[in-house]
Amino acid sequence: MEKISLQFREQLVQSLLQRGQSKFVQLSLEAGQALTNHRAALALTVIVLTGKVRFTVGETTEVLDASNMLAIAPDAEHALEGIEKSTVLLVLTPDDDAAAPQSVRMESSALEHENAYQHPELLEQIAPELRVLVQDHIEVCKVLETLGSSLDLENIQGVLQLIEKELSQHFVIEEKVVFPRMAAHVGGVDVGPVARLLEEHRHIRQLHAEAVEFLSACEQHQDEHTGSLLNNKMADLSKTLLNHLGKEDSHLFPMASRLLTVEEKVAIAAEMKQYEPYDL
Repeated sequence: MEKISLQFREQLVQSLLQRGQSKFVQLSLEAGQALTNHRAALALTVIVLTGKVRFTVGETTEVLDASNMLAIAPDAEHALEGIEKSTVLLVLTPDDDAAAPQSVRMESSALEHENAYQHPELLEQIAPELRVLVQDHIEVCKVLETLGSSLDLENIQGVLQLIEKELSQHFVIEEKVVFPRMAAHVGGVDVGPVARLLEEHRHIRQLHAEAVEFLSACEQHQDEHTGSLLNNKMADLSKTLLNHLGKEDSHLFPMASRLLTVEEKVAIAAEMKQYEPYDL
């Protein structure tokens, strides 16, 4: 006999018990805390123990109160957000038709935009003042290439640290130095390509934060479920970031190189120096 407490925990994800292939996992969500879209290879039953959550499967969203239960099929994309401080029990059970776990590695055919790492000729379309940002993209793409389908926590930790540096330095330079000038030429920061890129920055930051949470859970108590969550989240983060970098390499920076004046490009190069040391 094994007694397990289901009280709210500091850790977002906590694996509690495994019996054969069946797993019991607890989520402890603060109000507003969320897990963005992800998948589980097993059939999933969601039981809200305390609080209130918003659960989304595909295009359908349900609000679940304490004592509500929801069942979803294997491999269904879903997301979860705490409306109130909540504890949720996840019960995962095997299904003969369950999909295989997603590999972290992203093949080039899965990407929507070409990047300068795979297509260095893109640099020729980009003004010299902006190429340092594209060189950063190339270094990030090189590191993302090292991700494989196996769960190597040390490798994942190194990748997440590099992405953190990208978020805290590169993204900030784009948001404070490049995007405002581009916005003056393409309709503002609240519409059009700049608004879309800013939204992608927010989404990538959220995916990174969730991956860090899952990595912490794996380091404290590694098991198949938390490992699968981490692997899937890294795959999502990798694909999203690679597509974002490709969009900037093949569209934003070539466009900026044509639209920005010589004076604006010189000003960008000068302002970027304020963020030194700036290297990946």
